[in-house]
Amino acid sequence: MTVTSVIPGEMNNMWRLMKRLNNYLIFSLSILALFTAAAMGQEVIVGSITYLSRDQAYIDLGKKSGIQVGDTIQVYRGEALIGTAIVSQSSGSSSAIEALTPDDPVWDIGDEIQASVNLPKADPPTPLLAVDSLSEAKPAVQVFLDSSAYTPRTPSNMSLDANRFAPTFTGYLTARASDRGGDTSGVSESSGSISAQFKILDLGIRHLDVSTYIRSNRSSRDTSSQTNIYSIMASYDNPGSRFSYLMGRMYHPQFSMLGTIDGVGLTWRSDRRVVAAAGGLMSNINDIQGHAQRNKFGLIDEERFDWGNVQLGFVGETEAGAFSRNYLLLGSTAKLGSRLRLRGYSEFDLDIQDQSQFQSAVSLTRFRASVNWRPWRSLISTSRYSYRENVVDLLDTAETEYEKAARHTFNTNLSFMLGSGMSINTQASFRGDGSNRHIQIYGVSVSHRNFTSKSLSLNAGGMAMFSYLSQGGRIYASAGRDILPWLDVDLYDEIFLYRILGDSSFKMRHLPEISLSAKVPGLQRLRLRTRFEQEDGELLYRVSLSASKQF
Repeated sequence: MTVTSVIPGEMNNMWRLMKRLNNYLIFSLSILALFTAAAMGQEVIVGSITYLSRDQAYIDLGKKSGIQVGDTIQVYRGEALIGTAIVSQSSGSSSAIEALTPDDPVWDIGDEIQASVNLPKADPPTPLLAVDSLSEAKPAVQVFLDSSAYTPRTPSNMSLDANRFAPTFTGYLTARASDRGGDTSGVSESSGSISAQFKILDLGIRHLDVSTYIRSNRSSRDTSSQTNIYSIMASYDNPGSRFSYLMGRMYHPQFSMLGTIDGVGLTWRSDRRVVAAAGGLMSNINDIQGHAQRNKFGLIDEERFDWGNVQLGFVGETEAGAFSRNYLLLGSTAKLGSRLRLRGYSEFDLDIQDQSQFQSAVSLTRFRASVNWRPWRSLISTSRYSYRENVVDLLDTAETEYEKAARHTFNTNLSFMLGSGMSINTQASFRGDGSNRHIQIYGVSVSHRNFTSKSLSLNAGGMAMFSYLSQGGRIYASAGRDILPWLDVDLYDEIFLYRILGDSSFKMRHLPEISLSAKVPGLQRLRLRTRFEQEDGELLYRVSLSASKQF
């Protein structure tokens, strides 16, 4: 056996070489990890729908979570994807979304939403200079006593921002001008309107926001301008606190029955319960003269369970120091699996002052129930029933507000979505006001979107209506296309046939329309719309130009 001797100096050199290689390996792995993190520049965040309006839904994610206007949102019910939407407005802690698919969404409060947000990208590290040998890769010696050898340090991203609570201004402004004429009398009407919604986030104090919504219009028939402040509200919503506050002219999200009031609101949230209270003066937005001033207040408690939620609330009105109207609210939402959801809502009038001879001490004034069923991924079914007491008959002014006849309404919608981008929607509805006042509506529509490189969209459908006042129907079709990268065109045509009760023949109305939408730098949308209306040999026209800007 031969024993090889190792010189101590060579062993030390080998040890230093291995140590230096190990340092370079750790540094290379760190560089690779930084580049990998920079490549993964998106994060999927999850939220839920908190409120539904006529054209939009509102979610509990906003700019503070990374949501921006134009982001695409996926809406889920359980594990099933029920549609996609786009963010139209975004504030600090909430956003408004509009449906992309399907056209008539069947979303509900509590549906889950998912969005991909961009993460801030870190500056890439400076790569090492190539060296010929390891012996040349020596750290530069810093001579701190020599100012010429001092390299300024890059500011840390962990330092406090002096303007971290500075107000942030956001808003949406729309202006519209239109002209209508063409009748035989030669009367032409021009009108203009401006609507704006502004919001200031973190009004010098973190989580304190203020918003206002203004609408103004002027017509050639009425020389006076009308400007309405629909809402001006200050809100404080800290995600780390269970309380949120509202003050001003507001529409409280938990109280659709309250409508618009000038007052204050308070909401307390936990994992299993939401308690909200609001009160103030009833707001006359349209400046209705002679309307009695009333105070309005409400209290609601929502208990949340794994299968759904239960709501119990009370809404009261006082006038001249006495109770005038009082309502008891009961509601519930039940999730019977990922494909079936039931929802019910009822309103009882306690009628302390007995407002009419047709009401008892406690009467059911309103009831709504809906069933959302999705047996397959591509099929969505929605059925709704509603009951309303004391229907106001606008065609017969001799009848009192509290008429004996109640209104029953039933409608159902069935949407079938194909993978190629085509969707088929059917609807049927029935409404009965009393014993001899029935209205029936049946309709079907077909839509197809984005099946060419020019984003061509087609829509067509028809509807038939039978009522105690008239009979009729309509067929329509539209086509839209991106003819240029900055210009979209939409063509629409509709033929409407109707016969008033007592007439022997049907009348026809033709309604063609053309719309041009341009993408102009600095504007959200610039749209020119021309619509014609032809009936009995008379041709009317309406031309409107609108512009929108997002701040």
